[in-house]
Amino acid sequence: MLDAGWMLLLVLASCLRVSAAHVGDFSPGYDYSVSLDARHHIYLHWSVNYSNDTVLMKIVTRTNNIAGLGIGFSDYGAITNADFAVFWTDFAGTHHFQDAWSTNDGILHIDRSQDVVLTHARSTQDLTVLQYWRKFITCDDDDYQLDNGTTHLVYFLLDDVQQSPNVASASGINVSTIHHGFQRVQLLKPDIPALELPPDTWTFSILAPEVHVPAAETTYWWYTTRLPPLHHKHHIIQYEGVIDSGSEDVVHHIEVFQCVGVTDVMPFYSGPGQAENKPPTLSKCRNVIGAWAMGAGPIVYPEEAGSPIGGVDSTPYVLLEVHYNNPELIQGIVDSSGIRFHVTRQLRQHDSGIMELGLEYTDKMALPPGLPAVALTGYCVHTCTQVGIPSGGIHIFASQLHTHLTGKKVYTRHIREDRELQELNRDDHYSPHFQEIRRLPVPITILPGDALVTTCEYSTVSREKVTVGGLAITDEMCVNYVHYYPRVDLEVCKSSVDTSTLQSFFKFMNKMELQPTSPLKTSRNNYRMIDWNPLNINLLEYLYGTSSLSVQCNRSDGQRFWGNWNGVPPPGASNALPYQGSICKASDTSPLF
Repeated sequence: MLDAGWMLLLVLASCLRVSAAHVGDFSPGYDYSVSLDARHHIYLHWSVNYSNDTVLMKIVTRTNNIAGLGIGFSDYGAITNADFAVFWTDFAGTHHFQDAWSTNDGILHIDRSQDVVLTHARSTQDLTVLQYWRKFITCDDDDYQLDNGTTHLVYFLLDDVQQSPNVASASGINVSTIHHGFQRVQLLKPDIPALELPPDTWTFSILAPEVHVPAAETTYWWYTTRLPPLHHKHHIIQYEGVIDSGSEDVVHHIEVFQCVGVTDVMPFYSGPGQAENKPPTLSKCRNVIGAWAMGAGPIVYPEEAGSPIGGVDSTPYVLLEVHYNNPELIQGIVDSSGIRFHVTRQLRQHDSGIMELGLEYTDKMALPPGLPAVALTGYCVHTCTQVGIPSGGIHIFASQLHTHLTGKKVYTRHIREDRELQELNRDDHYSPHFQEIRRLPVPITILPGDALVTTCEYSTVSREKVTVGGLAITDEMCVNYVHYYPRVDLEVCKSSVDTSTLQSFFKFMNKMELQPTSPLKTSRNNYRMIDWNPLNINLLEYLYGTSSLSVQCNRSDGQRFWGNWNGVPPPGASNALPYQGSICKASDTSPLF
């Protein structure tokens, strides 16, 4: 079986029978909860125990007359090649619970190693409650290995007793033909104690002004407004997205920028961000104070840091940017989404900031069509952190990985003096529809001279034409927005392929491969002119792997730091992070942490 499946939780005999009359002690002591279905009839509650690397789960279903259910994991939410814990009731009224997995065709098979422990079960006509646990990593090839990236929870329901097994095995059920679905979560959330908000904490929201969302696939809507009166400096210590009812499927991401260096009145603007007639003063609105993306929960700051806002020297103007993704070209949507901020006058030790890592928003990078796996990499080079980060360094405490629709995996490596350190963040089952801002288990210190290398892996199997970098949702991005303290003036540390090298590539393609590329065309048009056969795909991969870089090493006002940022060599690590070996004997699987 593919290493995709999941099986919710550890060591049970091959078939566990539980008396139908048994009622367990189902205490409410779980740390997290999520609804698995749109009707909110199936809930997962769970807690993570890092002392013994286990997850305790509680499933509650309020569905009438179901004969059984399966809950599990798969790589990207497919019901096939998935790992399940299956519960059902047979004709005699006896409950059964088994560790199983599904094939490419969706046929269930019972796992030879039963790696789930059922601790309580209860089932009535309209209520099923299960409590069980498993190890993060079971060393069973048929079990899904849990990590701290995105987890795709999958489920199916056996609607009546005719669909459920009447023997002591769930083997043979075709789960692809019955009611099923999936939900995304970060299952292994870091063990960070919750903080109480100071008693003077209050909230305000920056919301879109009843925007009539255009019937266009991609719209970046800009709106200028003022902050509430803040005569003294405050700290933002938490914020979250506020998504208007009915806009959940079109609001892709939101950012709030504070305008810097504005001495006069900021002109009012509410319109497309790409409009040519927008006020030039808006270019001063560059300082990110809040960001949300589809699927994200609240961002809570560590007790030693907060995002500064207000005071006599602070500009009261902000710019709200809402990215609307409307591929169905729906008309009539009126949206007032935005971000809610929690602020306090009890200032913390450090001011925090947000920094962009990865690739520039540019059409100089491209993904050939029809490829199951293709990668792009953006660099925050050591010469940029040398001039942009103070000698004491900065401490990154949260990270938001970002691509558009073809993204499948994102990670940021950390290099110091040609030596690779612990990764900054990784999501091996990334979804562009679930872009949480995630707290790191412990802050990671970045020193001047460090390099940060962000790689995004994509699948373009479903695309017939080349995908080019850019702002449109059908274009691609590769970004890691990192939250850190203490705040510095470095806000963008990103790269793209060197422009002159790329032009040489297009010239080569024209002369040697007879492609209709030209220096008179844009990079986007040149990429579209190329026949992406295997040879040309390999040539592009060679270009990206060997080319020097054009680097954005930008201050908060959008200006570059002093230095030569063209023709920069990409950083490398001569001493990679030592491989610690697998926790599983005779296995090639790398450890979780």
